[in-house]
Amino acid sequence: MNPIKGLIKKDFRITRNLFFTWAGAIILAMGAGVGLSAYTSQPAGTLPVIFLLGLAHIVFAPIMMFVTLNQEAKTQLWLYTPRRAVDLIVSKFTVIFSYQLIMQLLLSIYTAFNLFWFGRDVYEQIGPRLFGEAAIILNIALIVFGFYFTSCLTFLWTVYHSLKKRAKVLRWAAVLLLVFGYNLLEGLILSYDPLSELIFKYKVNVISNAALRY
Repeated sequence: MNPIKGLIKKDFRITRNLFFTWAGAIILAMGAGVGLSAYTSQPAGTLPVIFLLGLAHIVFAPIMMFVTLNQEAKTQLWLYTPRRAVDLIVSKFTVIFSYQLIMQLLLSIYTAFNLFWFGRDVYEQIGPRLFGEAAIILNIALIVFGFYFTSCLTFLWTVYHSLKKRAKVLRWAAVLLLVFGYNLLEGLILSYDPLSELIFKYKVNVISNAALRY
C-alpha cells in the first residue's frame, strides 16, 4: 500500500466520529430551520440558518485539525511512523478538506432547496446558472478561508509544541508574539494604498428580497 494512502486511511479512521458528530449537528440545524420556518409560515427564516452554517464551515477545518493534532500529541502516534512531517500534515489536510467538501455540497443543496422550492415566494429568483456561479465562488471562498485559518493554526500549534521543554508561559508568549507580529505586518501591507485598492477592488452584491412577515 502507498504510505500516503495508509496515512490518509488512518486519519479518516481517527476523525470519522468527530465528522459524523459535526454532520449530525449540521443536518439537525438544517431540519430545524425548515421545520420552524414552516411552522411559523416564514420561509425566509431559513436565511439566517444558511448564513450561520456558512460561517460554521469557516471554522470547521481548523477545529478538525486542532482536535486531530491534539489527539496525535496525546497518543504520540506520530513518533512511531517513518514518514516525514510534511506527509503527516498533507494527509490531515486531505482528510479534513474531503470532509469540508462533503459538508459544503450538502449546504449548497440545502440552499438550492430553500431558494428554488421552499422559499421560492420570498427569495428573489436568480436562475440556476447564476446560482451555480455564485455557489462555486462562495464554496471556493470557504475553502480558501478554511485553508488559511487551518494553516495558521497548524503553524502555531507546531511552534507551541516545539517548545515543550520551555515553561508553558513562554510557549504561549511565543505564540502570542507571532500572532501580534503577523497582524502588525498585515496592517503595514494593507496601509500601502495601491495594494489595498487592489485587494478591495472587487465586491460581491447580495441580491434578495426575502423578508419575514408579521
